[in-house]
Amino acid sequence: MSGLVTHTELLDRVARSADAGDFDAAASSLVALRRSGGAAGGDGLRPLLDLAAGLPPAHLQALLRALLRLRRADRGWHADSVIGALCPLLPGELPPDLVAELLAFAEDSSYDIPVMTLAKLVALHLRHAPLPPAVLATVRRRERESLWLRELAATAAARSAR
Repeated sequence: MSGLVTHTELLDRVARSADAGDFDAAASSLVALRRSGGAAGGDGLRPLLDLAAGLPPAHLQALLRALLRLRRADRGWHADSVIGALCPLLPGELPPDLVAELLAFAEDSSYDIPVMTLAKLVALHLRHAPLPPAVLATVRRRERESLWLRELAATAAARSAR
């Protein structure tokens, strides 16, 4: 048998790992899928997004936490692009610590998460704390992309000045 793993096998591995609650293995398989080029392009990414969209919100959050842990050990655009692709699927309410981690990701990633997702994370974070200066700088850099983000940037700057 060949040592090569197909796109379908990696997707199956992700699904089995997530179903079993092994989110570290699922995260590793997702990054392997991206690294292999199997998730390149719009059509290649669709099965991954469909799979993630079918996860319960708590599982999706656990998967993103596992991806963020993996990213700390294996920095690169493969993990960044998977995290960035999954962020828009997150539910409306998130724990403050996950919001902070995702904002830190948005600040230092080579991947720009969608602007509306960034705005949602900023709005959630501002409920609990002012934005860290580096995150505020990222918001300022991207504020031209969205009126909502521009308004949030002004609110965040005002809170930081206090």
